[in-house]
Amino acid sequence: MRFSIIIPAYNIQEYIGRSIKSVLAQTFKSYEVIVINDCSTDKTLEKINEFNNIIVINHEENKCLGGARNSRVKGC
Repeated sequence: MRFSIIIPAYNIQEYIGRSIKSVLAQTFKSYEVIVINDCSTDKTLEKINEFNNIIVINHEENKCLGGARNSRVKGC
């Protein structure tokens, strides 16, 4: 079984690293992590890019929480 964990992110530079680390620390490994940076104006994207093995979607305009959750990844 494989599933996706989607993390919407907007101006959460203080928390995004801890959130991603928490997901990656899980013992169940049959998942993918998708982080959607919703046009953050702080260093959220820089923090996200410190991680490997995750999919990053970077919106050029703010789509709010619902828009971030509904983003499509190629192949889906």
